[in-house]
Amino acid sequence: MNRRAFTGWLAADHTAGNLGQYVVLPVLGVFLAAQVGGTWIVGTGLFLYSASAGVSALLVNRWLPRFGIVAAMTGGTALSALGFGLMPYTRAGAVQVLLIVLAGFGGSVHFLLSRVLVAEAVPDDIGRHRVYSVLQIAVNLAAALGPFLAAALYPAADPRLLFGVVAGCYLLAGLCLQFGIPKDLRPTPTSSRWPVSRAVLRLVRDDAAIRRTVALCVLGAFVYGQLYSAFALFVARDIDSAPVRAALLAAPAVAIVACQSAVTAATGRLLAKGHRPIALLVYGAALFSVSMVVLGTGLPVVLGAAVAVVLFSGAEMLFTPMVSTAFAALPVKSTLEAFNLRQVSWTAGEAVGSLAGGTLFLALDRAGLAQGYWLGVALVTGALCGVLAHRVRRPHPAPAAVVREPAG
Repeated sequence: MNRRAFTGWLAADHTAGNLGQYVVLPVLGVFLAAQVGGTWIVGTGLFLYSASAGVSALLVNRWLPRFGIVAAMTGGTALSALGFGLMPYTRAGAVQVLLIVLAGFGGSVHFLLSRVLVAEAVPDDIGRHRVYSVLQIAVNLAAALGPFLAAALYPAADPRLLFGVVAGCYLLAGLCLQFGIPKDLRPTPTSSRWPVSRAVLRLVRDDAAIRRTVALCVLGAFVYGQLYSAFALFVARDIDSAPVRAALLAAPAVAIVACQSAVTAATGRLLAKGHRPIALLVYGAALFSVSMVVLGTGLPVVLGAAVAVVLFSGAEMLFTPMVSTAFAALPVKSTLEAFNLRQVSWTAGEAVGSLAGGTLFLALDRAGLAQGYWLGVALVTGALCGVLAHRVRRPHPAPAAVVREPAG
């Protein structure tokens, strides 16, 4: 396998697929309200898309190993294109909900299996981390461009143009998968019909390193969930300038596009020196905690938000690719099952973080205690990092890479 071609075409797939997602997400609520009418459809639609895109692939866990990874990923992009592409053609709320769930399901299958694909095709931690980091850049390039493209295409007299572009992005993603990527790889079947078997759950319970990996994933995702919940509310409340608000919310994506390669090179050197992925996860989660401290120190609003965003972006560049690297290296026979565990862990952390950021932050803010929220998140995150890092050993000579034979 040509590693460069593999990485390049997979990155192109991620750029196109995520561009479709980040074009539609900024206007999805507005579109649903205009297309169907009423307020119920907005909250319901957004919730169902998030849930479907997050974990719905786990519902077909037992059937995924019957298909080649590339074939299943391509099918996922086609389902997303179908779901979004048909949305402008109906005003029935129930049909819109079904189309949203279909689009989210396609994305869930696609992006779950993309991580499995890297774990199956690339045999070493450092190589996997490089590929996951390139995909991180691709995702954030799409996240930076998507809202601007959405603004150019919507609102419009005819929403079919925007949704046609979204469907085209997903179809282009599927087309990219047909080049430079092995077609014979299949996900290793899970050890039971459940997405995460009781045997793996016992392994999580009994193996301290695996338990800490899962806990760090949940913890980091919890803090990550603050960006589009509590932080977005904070920025909207206290900063009058729309361009400044937009710049602060887009800054992490832009920073990742610009700086992820340098961070990846640095973390690659640390891995080569014997630092384990779990130790680097601790560093990333701790940096997330520091960004929360800055928001709670009472600095001038724009200055504090800007410094926090810089630290948050650095934490995301270190933490997010390393999560996939760490789960790919777990001593679990099925890479699909390992990434099912990752998906459950990340979704749980991000969902609880978004819930806290959208409810507890608002309650404390209305009581004049917004700074207490940030410091509370920082204290909890920092304390848990200390507990989870307690038994992480110091760097040691790099162990032999955990090699899985490619499936199929």
